[in-house]
Amino acid sequence: MEMDEIQGQKGPTVSHVNNRGDPESPSTDSYQQQAEQQVQMAPDAPEPKVSLSTILAVFFMGLSYVPAISAGLLLPTGILQQIGQQLGDTDNIIWIPGGWSVASAIAFSIAGGLSDVFGRRWVLMSGQLLTLIGGIIAAVANSTLQVAAGVTIIGFGAGTIFVGYPGISELLPNKYRGIGLGWTEFCINIPWGALSVYLATQLLIKATWRWCFYIAIIYAVICIAGTFVCYFPPSRPQHDFEKSRWQEFKELDFIGLALFAAGLCIFLVGMTDLGHTSYSVPLVASTTSIGAVIFIASFWYDFTKPKNPIFPFKLFAMFREFTVHIIILFISGMVWQAIVTLAPQITLYAFTSDPIDIGIIMIPSTMSGVLGGWIIPSFVHKIKHIRYQIIFALLMQCAFTASYAAVVPSNKMAWSAMQLFGQSCFTWVTTLAYVSSGLFVPVEELGVSAGLLGTSRSAGGSVGNAIFSTIMTSVANKNLGNNVAGAAIGAGFDPSNLGALIPAVIQNAVGVPFAFDAVPGATPAVIAATGAAFKETYSHAFRIVCYVSIPFCLVATAVAFWVKDPSHLLNNHVAVQQEKEVLSGVQRRPEAVVGKGIDES
Repeated sequence: MEMDEIQGQKGPTVSHVNNRGDPESPSTDSYQQQAEQQVQMAPDAPEPKVSLSTILAVFFMGLSYVPAISAGLLLPTGILQQIGQQLGDTDNIIWIPGGWSVASAIAFSIAGGLSDVFGRRWVLMSGQLLTLIGGIIAAVANSTLQVAAGVTIIGFGAGTIFVGYPGISELLPNKYRGIGLGWTEFCINIPWGALSVYLATQLLIKATWRWCFYIAIIYAVICIAGTFVCYFPPSRPQHDFEKSRWQEFKELDFIGLALFAAGLCIFLVGMTDLGHTSYSVPLVASTTSIGAVIFIASFWYDFTKPKNPIFPFKLFAMFREFTVHIIILFISGMVWQAIVTLAPQITLYAFTSDPIDIGIIMIPSTMSGVLGGWIIPSFVHKIKHIRYQIIFALLMQCAFTASYAAVVPSNKMAWSAMQLFGQSCFTWVTTLAYVSSGLFVPVEELGVSAGLLGTSRSAGGSVGNAIFSTIMTSVANKNLGNNVAGAAIGAGFDPSNLGALIPAVIQNAVGVPFAFDAVPGATPAVIAATGAAFKETYSHAFRIVCYVSIPFCLVATAVAFWVKDPSHLLNNHVAVQQEKEVLSGVQRRPEAVVGKGIDES
């Protein structure tokens, strides 16, 4: 195909893209119709031919999730306690995953909106650079808070890198978007995420925990180089060719961005502190309430004031096509993140204190992302019926999460195996949400829509982690002293020595050697009885968590019935093409890269 022919191929332009907040812009119904019209084409076109240059771009976008998530978050989270012990501060280890969650939630929506204006290439590369910087800081850290600072910067990078979700979706034929998004989950999970606890423990024992971040640094460098060479998406996704970059910058919704970032940050900091064992009630109450008010105010401002809002109301008005997925991911993410956080803890307290055994028991849980995030979504264009897939996945999450209560602490094998299916449901639903909403939302809003989905996912996880961790901690603390004391006295222990016994029971449960040596009268019978009481106390607290999750899961399932099924749009249409194909040397004008039936280059 000749260069002039390629440059002259133009897809449908969209008249409303430059007046997102203009009162004279098309109605919401027209907005939805135009959005769907962008992808409801070429259903009978020849089988898509995706260029090798596009495949390489997708490859490096997916690989970017390894330093941002797998090495930068999952590996160190698997050995948090050990990192804190080596650095002499276990009180602040919660801020390692907590800082990542807050930072990524804030960055995702902001980066998504900015990538819709300035293009995804440089936004994505800035996230990769932040991940590299954060990895270096964490790798050389000498305190827990320094590690938390580095991981927080990685979190900002991860939230920015998440623009890869819309970036991958828009480059691939609609029918293959599930495969493309599944590639990101493959990169996250194989091997680092799926074996995160086991591999992190091996690094800790045989080398140093700092290798978690050395791995992040290595991957970040590779991804920056690969993205720089191979990824050239549309530089002006909103087709505002008549504006200079400086004019675009001046027109940014800075007030809306500031309110959104400040509100979400304050709220999530409060929720993260709530998950701390010694949280401050006034601090949590003030930060969550003030943060929530500012966060809500950011949307009120965006819906009513600016000419070019970062979060256009018409996007949220697409309830069945978009907003319903925000609700589902928030609620489902609450339950999923709670189990992710509490499962290693209950494995330690109820089954074994051996770190290698814990890592092996948790392999099915960490492998769940492969099943739900990669294998099943790769067949979405064959299975179709996306709405029913979402409903089924949510019902599975509800059933398996509730069923955990039946196997803890009595059945280690069942506890391990069931997590493969129970935890896979959320990644399945998440991938389907990106595929589904991405087929309805206009291509020039893909970044902000994906960002809001990611923020909902992260915020829901933070809220769920705080709520369910607080439930488990409060129930366990309420019953632990009486249960251990009763078991000890029943085994013939002298009640006057209970003050020394209970701390020893806790230390013994987490694997501290010779924990009972300084406790008078700690016979084998007393040790066995108190150990069983400790195990049952925490198992009971975890069962309460499982029961409390049921109504949340049922609400998410009920909401899923409003999802609009996009299966009829899983065709050969490609939203955009790259402006430059590295391997073939093809270059296209920025205005000629939108709305292709198939990728013919």
